[in-house]
Amino acid sequence: MKSIFLILTAGLILSVTTQAQTHKTHKKKKAVVVAKLSVPDNVNSSFKNQYATVENNKWSKNYSGNFIADFTNASSQKQTVEYTAAGQVLKMKTIFDVTALPQNITTALQTNYADAKVTECAKVEIPGVAPYYAVKITTADNKLRQLLISEEGVVTV
Repeated sequence: MKSIFLILTAGLILSVTTQAQTHKTHKKKKAVVVAKLSVPDNVNSSFKNQYATVENNKWSKNYSGNFIADFTNASSQKQTVEYTAAGQVLKMKTIFDVTALPQNITTALQTNYADAKVTECAKVEIPGVAPYYAVKITTADNKLRQLLISEEGVVTV
């Protein structure tokens, strides 16, 4: 009986002491290694022909396999150009500073949305489609709206 009691006591002491020890587990952070994107020569040459003076452009690839170049253009605006794998331009997007909108866009906004505040503006150019401006505004009643405005100043909601 004493031996069973001693065994149980020893087991209890061992289990309590092992549970009482603090184990510091160090989670190793895995470094994410991003492989440099290999841009095909025809895409790169198409980009260089169109934007010869641009430096420090960053390339990415979207879900449909198209190549996207992000860069700052000669006018210090952020610009994005999307190319097919064959080097054909699919879409160009230029981000405008809210204070530097073209006059016809500003006039269209003042005419149709006088009390609205412009939060974002980008010019979108797609081959075969008339260029337009995608403008995000906050109306006087704090509603967010996305407007499409043609270069002529025609507003579409």
